[in-house]
Amino acid sequence: MKNKITIMALLAFFQLTGMFAQQQEVTGTVTVASDGMPLPGVNVLVKGTNEGTVTDMEGNYAVEVGEDAVLVFSSLGFEKQEQPVNGRSVINVSMVENLEGLDEVVVTSFGIEQEKRSLGYAVQEINAEEITKTKQQNVVSALQGQAAGVQITNSGGAPGQSARIIIRGVNSLDPNADNQPLFVVDGVPIDNSTTESAGTPRGLTNRAADINPNDIESLNVLKGAAATALYGVRAANGAVIKR
Repeated sequence: MKNKITIMALLAFFQLTGMFAQQQEVTGTVTVASDGMPLPGVNVLVKGTNEGTVTDMEGNYAVEVGEDAVLVFSSLGFEKQEQPVNGRSVINVSMVENLEGLDEVVVTSFGIEQEKRSLGYAVQEINAEEITKTKQQNVVSALQGQAAGVQITNSGGAPGQSARIIIRGVNSLDPNADNQPLFVVDGVPIDNSTTESAGTPRGLTNRAADINPNDIESLNVLKGAAATALYGVRAANGAVIKR
């Protein structure tokens, strides 16, 4: 009986030894394929598990894996890559950039582009296709229903009638206040105010109607008073940036 227990203990010991013998350390460096620079913060995971590590500031990593494991390399802005270990102890990886899925970049002022998530105020982009498919000659009327918090009022259905735009409601109770956002066309501010004809409720055309919708690449609607930091008090009611 004693001999049987000893043999079983030896078998268990050899099995555990064999399991540990199958583990090995894999090291390597992760770089950017375009310029060869080291890439820190890359997730290096053993496929099918939660085990892994992250590359250091020099792009280096070290991880304990099995001989038949597969390493998965992933990082925001780069294509995911899988590397079978196949008994290798050193695996260097070059990551290929992939800009799809990154936060969109919006134009906040002429020649100034920023990541949308980095802004301290709300902004919404409307592309050329969304504008032209409305078949509106007045670009302000074309914004109807295109942006949240934007109210469009048309003075009439006749050609050339004015269109009024208000962002997030009226900001001033002054009856002489325009309350409309500032329009900026390729960096040049324009006045979109409308003039009421004497003795008639029908307004004259607004100046933004002079913009050909087919010439617009995109419109960015800047909401909130914080947008005035770019254009001053004229943009107190927001701004519509055209390019």
